[in-house]
Amino acid sequence: MTALAFSRLFAEGGGDAFSGLGLNGFLIVFQLVNFLLLILFLNSLLIRPLLRGLDNRRKRIEESLANAAKADDRLANVEKDYQLRLTEADAVAAKVRAEALQNAQAEIDVLRREALVEAERLKNQARIDAAAERNATLAQLRTQVAGLAMAAANRVIGESLDEKRQQALINDFFSKVPPGVITDVKSGSGAANVSVTSALPLTPDEQARVKQDLAQQLGAVSDIAFDVDPAIMGGLIIRIGDKVIDGSVAGRMNTLRQSLGA
Repeated sequence: MTALAFSRLFAEGGGDAFSGLGLNGFLIVFQLVNFLLLILFLNSLLIRPLLRGLDNRRKRIEESLANAAKADDRLANVEKDYQLRLTEADAVAAKVRAEALQNAQAEIDVLRREALVEAERLKNQARIDAAAERNATLAQLRTQVAGLAMAAANRVIGESLDEKRQQALINDFFSKVPPGVITDVKSGSGAANVSVTSALPLTPDEQARVKQDLAQQLGAVSDIAFDVDPAIMGGLIIRIGDKVIDGSVAGRMNTLRQSLGA
């Protein structure tokens, strides 16, 4: 049934009801049908595509929001991973710094020990060089000292001494082993280290005589060290272990001074 036929049917049967109200029933029905047709037309051509478009847009928006949420999660994971890696990097850097400081400190300690050893070596070498220079100087003065001693001896005894006698007196003055070594040293001390101190450096021959005299009195001696101390003035000071036998001129003068003071 078309809209026009429907309008006619309505006009024939029910038009009087609208006409009683002063309305054109046919026109109203016609416009109503047209309105319904317009709605159907709009619904099929405009509203449904628009709703589908809106629905699609809503889905796209939801997908975008979901993707954004996933992106936020990935970003959070990336940030978390970055912080974790940064923490690990800081830990590794701290370990490397600690190891570097430890290695540097170890190297500093090694250098310090080497410097101390080198300084001690230089000091010892300086002492040895100074002692050698002093001994060389004293050795150069030995002849002058011996000459002065012989001149004083000749003046005291009032007669001249021959060369052999002079040499014997010089040897006794500088290198004679003091008496009493056997009586003052306990039995068995011959194995102990022995040091001999003289006022001037002893010649090799004098050192050999000293070693021979000590060997005759003490027996076998493991080691003899010779030292020089001009303060003893003459004679020898012999140390055997913790025992000291003082045969020096300075020692005899000190003993004489003490006896005179008593």
